[in-house]
Amino acid sequence: MDKIALSKIYQHKLNYLIGSGASSGLFPTLWLELNDSEDGSKKETIETLATKLDKGGHKQHHTLLFMYYYKQIIEPVCRFKLEHVDVPHPPPCTGNDDCEGCKNANARKNVIKNYEIFIDTLIRLMQQKNDYSKRCNLFTTNYDGCIPFVADKLFQKGSLAFHVNDGTNGFLQKTLSARNFNTYLCDAGIFGKHSTDIPQLNLINLHGSAYWRKNDESIVVDYSNTESGIQIPPEAIAWLNELASILYDNSKTIDDVLNINVEFSDDVSNAFWDSYDKLPIVNPTKWKFNETVFEEHYYQMLRLLSYQLEEPNSVLITFGFSFADEHIEKLVKRSLSNPKLTVFVCCYDDKEFSVMQGKFGSEANVTLVHFENDKLDFAKLNEEVINGDVLREKN
Repeated sequence: MDKIALSKIYQHKLNYLIGSGASSGLFPTLWLELNDSEDGSKKETIETLATKLDKGGHKQHHTLLFMYYYKQIIEPVCRFKLEHVDVPHPPPCTGNDDCEGCKNANARKNVIKNYEIFIDTLIRLMQQKNDYSKRCNLFTTNYDGCIPFVADKLFQKGSLAFHVNDGTNGFLQKTLSARNFNTYLCDAGIFGKHSTDIPQLNLINLHGSAYWRKNDESIVVDYSNTESGIQIPPEAIAWLNELASILYDNSKTIDDVLNINVEFSDDVSNAFWDSYDKLPIVNPTKWKFNETVFEEHYYQMLRLLSYQLEEPNSVLITFGFSFADEHIEKLVKRSLSNPKLTVFVCCYDDKEFSVMQGKFGSEANVTLVHFENDKLDFAKLNEEVINGDVLREKN
């Protein structure tokens, strides 16, 4: 199947599960070119490599990998601003189609454009729904700010009336709470003689967010705060460059990683891990938070996802999500016992389609969406799978 008929799902309870594939091109994913087998049939990821280094007792290389993970994946998210997308890449520019700087700049712009089309489609879809049901849950394992930043950009244009509920309340200090996802806004009119439900996107960050901060036993959300408090020691720079050259070389294996002559002092290693463990994100090797307050919220959000999938006439659409999180995979599989649940799993390519067939191929209420011998990227999701052109024409 290569298309999801909006006419058949728009009156259902809509849920999306968005993974890192949606932001690919703007931020790096966890996939590596490093081989995990001699014949090159499988590739490592940050998760699989970190797990092997941890289990093998290679503490120095394990620490180096997480410094790389922070520097290459987490820090760019923390420092990202929407206006950065339009900043020209630094010279030199070759001025032709082979310019890598131009390619990367265009890729970043396309990611934001695709988020705009995606959110615009969802809002227009909800405009067609019955009152008091104009809500859509966006569960995401990404901790970047693409959804709230792009939603705010669309809101500022003023052409669409909608609300984004990120689970916070408060004014100067916004505090996160699971119960806030049960609220919604209505336009009641001046004299209160009528009310109209405002389309609402519930943004649920399952793996945390770069914009979360711990405040005693609460989680504060601040989209202007980009400081993580982590410092990479100067002596690690050369080792990080060497590691980077290995991780994206398909002729290399974990043995090449272990050949890096890395040695951190206990003070340096402890200082890094003390600051890293305070980050408000899921640890990619254990699929859990290190801070208890974040961990408790994580399981509350998993319960919210479970509850939504147990609802009658619910629809779940996944995109850019590999089901590497074992908690989420088990939760979705348990929810498939609900005969009123319909799940669409968007597969990036034939390889992922084969993997998802192994996970969900026998489930009657799961449809695997993919393009044979082609890539199902964000643009194709918008243009061919959940095309919203007809909604824009109606409005």
